[in-house]
Amino acid sequence: MCGIFGYAGPNCEAADLVFSGLKELEYRGYDSWGIALDKDGQVVTVKDTGKLRAAPQGMGQSTLAIGHTRWATTGAVTHENAHPHSDCSGRLAIVHNGIVENYVELKEGLMARGHQFKSETDSEVIAHLLEEEIAQAPGDSLAEALRRVSLLLHGMNAVVAMDVTREGMAAVKNGSPLVIGVDEGANYLASDIAALLKHTRHIIWVLDGQVAGISKNHVSLVDAATGAPIETRIERVAWDAQQAALGPYQHYLEKEIWEQPGLIRQIVADGGAQARQLAEFLAEASDIYFTGCGTAYHAGLMGNYILADVGRRMAHSIYAHEVSSFAPFMRAPQALVALSQSGETIDVLDAMRAAHRSGVPVGALVNVPGSTLSREADFTLLLGAGPEKCVLSTKAFTAKVAYLMMAAGALGAREDEMRAVLSAAAAEMDAQRTDGRMDTVRALAERIYQREHLFVVGRGYNYPLALEAALKQLKSPPELWTFLIHYEIWPVPNGLKPEKRLSPPHRLLNGRTQWYNLELSEEEIAIKQAALQYHATQMASTPRYLSAFVRRNELFGKGY
Repeated sequence: MCGIFGYAGPNCEAADLVFSGLKELEYRGYDSWGIALDKDGQVVTVKDTGKLRAAPQGMGQSTLAIGHTRWATTGAVTHENAHPHSDCSGRLAIVHNGIVENYVELKEGLMARGHQFKSETDSEVIAHLLEEEIAQAPGDSLAEALRRVSLLLHGMNAVVAMDVTREGMAAVKNGSPLVIGVDEGANYLASDIAALLKHTRHIIWVLDGQVAGISKNHVSLVDAATGAPIETRIERVAWDAQQAALGPYQHYLEKEIWEQPGLIRQIVADGGAQARQLAEFLAEASDIYFTGCGTAYHAGLMGNYILADVGRRMAHSIYAHEVSSFAPFMRAPQALVALSQSGETIDVLDAMRAAHRSGVPVGALVNVPGSTLSREADFTLLLGAGPEKCVLSTKAFTAKVAYLMMAAGALGAREDEMRAVLSAAAAEMDAQRTDGRMDTVRALAERIYQREHLFVVGRGYNYPLALEAALKQLKSPPELWTFLIHYEIWPVPNGLKPEKRLSPPHRLLNGRTQWYNLELSEEEIAIKQAALQYHATQMASTPRYLSAFVRRNELFGKGY
């Protein structure tokens, strides 16, 4: 997802502030970036393809700036297609997340009216539409002009605009996340709360269908459809900048792997009340459906096994984008449990709303407080995992599984047992840092990270972990995508040895495949190996039935 950061305040180094904010959003991935600021009543823009390497020089001083990191969708990865985009007059700049589905017809109309375009993007039409709206009603605010533009756009979008003649920003949200950071004499705007923590912990959540007007001293909200004022609510988030800092670790994947033992202990110590509330929510349901995307879906699939084994309840898991096919046939007292790290995943939100249309209550296991999912669900359990900046979700997955174990323990009168299992898992993860097992993990990563094919197998609890192992490769950093491994994931039938029905070169982890001579930097190798290390660490450190597959040495035995 693209990243957005904006600043309006007294600091004259607005460009540096925005550059720093974009650096905090790098974990989302991007292929180009740009910053626009106000300089003597004109928009000055710096753009580039590739990475954010050094703060732009020579932009000049300004107290107003917006910036963007882009994943190319409409239009290639070029300097011209990078955001921000400007209008013909040079007084406006916009950044945009999402897709303007009707941009072709909008662009044709604008060009017929004399507008000149500099990019191939769908986003640039927004700048020119905003130019027309301001020209037609020059006395209206920037927020009001953007509100009217938003009514012309089809699709899920978040837009931030600045007008150098008005010294402020405006934003509209429909699907893509936006959050405002409030400080004394300054206001910030970002697509992720993590980018705001070094500046403020006072937050205004911009909800779908809302337009915000932002200056250094004021924030206002209106309804995008009607223009009616909306009361602003400032919340203080529990997260802080230290939680989001890299600290002594090489990268955020390593950091978040080793934060898991402490998180598990925190859930065991303090999460009992939330887990029992989740158990009560599940107990009232005639049928339980877990839903999520990617890692969150795998956590829900793990929940199927946990509830059956510990809570003596049957549950089903459905990918979030498939829920709409089944929701019309769902009825209360069935229940849907939506799992998400961000709480802003569009498919998960659509699944929740589809269930609500059928009158089905929705529970949420979500990490980001104040997110759309946390606000709209009927019951919300906050994971408390803190900021997760690595694209490869780690501690949020662990927190979901831990809370599902605690809730299942409450359902099955086995709470003490589940606390003991989780405490043992935390101890195992801590122990393996010093007992030599990490050498085995690193050796495994060395053996497989350049393999052409990898078949990941698992039964019971280890089937969702096998799925998660494959996903961790697919979500490796983009600079490593040329080194993706072909994965197959199988549930293993009882008594069947999968390797007996494979022929070379398609073997399991302990088989041989073709090696490639690929050149990787030391940093790239470290990140790639850490992705594999995460899966191996999860399996090796989880006690009892969660690690049966590993403890039979099928993964770490002499033949690997």
